[in-house]
Amino acid sequence: MLCPDCGNEMPDKAKSCSNCGRSLATRKPSGGGSMAVKIIMAVLAVALVAGAAYAFVSQLQSDAGEGPHFDPSVQWVPMDFSDYGIKMEVPGVGWSLYYDAQSQVVFKDDLRGTLDISFLGALALNPDAHRVDNKPEIFKVLSQESVFIKGLGEALYTIVSCREDGSLVNKHQLYFKRTYKPANLQPQTFTYVITLTCSSGTDSQYAPLFRHIIDSLELYE
Repeated sequence: MLCPDCGNEMPDKAKSCSNCGRSLATRKPSGGGSMAVKIIMAVLAVALVAGAAYAFVSQLQSDAGEGPHFDPSVQWVPMDFSDYGIKMEVPGVGWSLYYDAQSQVVFKDDLRGTLDISFLGALALNPDAHRVDNKPEIFKVLSQESVFIKGLGEALYTIVSCREDGSLVNKHQLYFKRTYKPANLQPQTFTYVITLTCSSGTDSQYAPLFRHIIDSLELYE
């Protein structure tokens, strides 16, 4: 065997060159490269699984249908809250969707009007605490009456006044409970709380809006 550096001839089993001292031991390839390949393959596998899971969930959500559609360019917008067995019309022109969650939708207009539509399930703690007439230290009851809703019977309609952010406001609230069975699920008892808040000086403008919302209510059997 010849030394690759100096050309000195040595026995085949020599571990180093007797002339220049170069090591002749065969180096084992480092495992760093294979480890890097394994890490890359693992990352790609995780990414593929995550992508497939996301696509599956997105498809399920798409199949379940989108939430109620709101079009602020029309006077009245029909909205269908099928998970809670109720339909209604909400004001469109001048109003915008401010907050949208699974069990609550909030709209606001260009002034100080706010429409809050909330559905409280059986797990909600003390749903009656959402009634404006249950807090006399905060709300002054201006009027209270029962209104008839087809498919339900009577619901409580209360108007109160209070101060919010230093301004005097009125709140119109429709409050009722019912048991409803969503598709393929067990019957559930929901508490429906629909509240319109407006400046007290503009109450005469907002009261007809709330009355229209009440009149437009439809309940699933």
